[in-house]
Amino acid sequence: MSKKNSVVEEKIFIDFEKLSKKRKREAADFIAYLRVKEELEVTKELINDEVLLESIMRGDEDFKEGRFKNWNEVREDV
Repeated sequence: MSKKNSVVEEKIFIDFEKLSKKRKREAADFIAYLRVKEELEVTKELINDEVLLESIMRGDEDFKEGRFKNWNEVREDV
């Protein structure tokens, strides 16, 4: 993490501590909303990647057909 980000985060925590309980709850709700929004944006980005989506679909099909290796076997080779 950069020094600038660290300073910004520190200021956020200092300001947060000065808020009332009600405002802290509102801030926490807003942060949760932003986290979900960010996760949805990443999901949309992945879904729109046709090459990645096709690869996932092929992998799913391979798994259904039994074309996979047991993780314990792979891990021993690594």
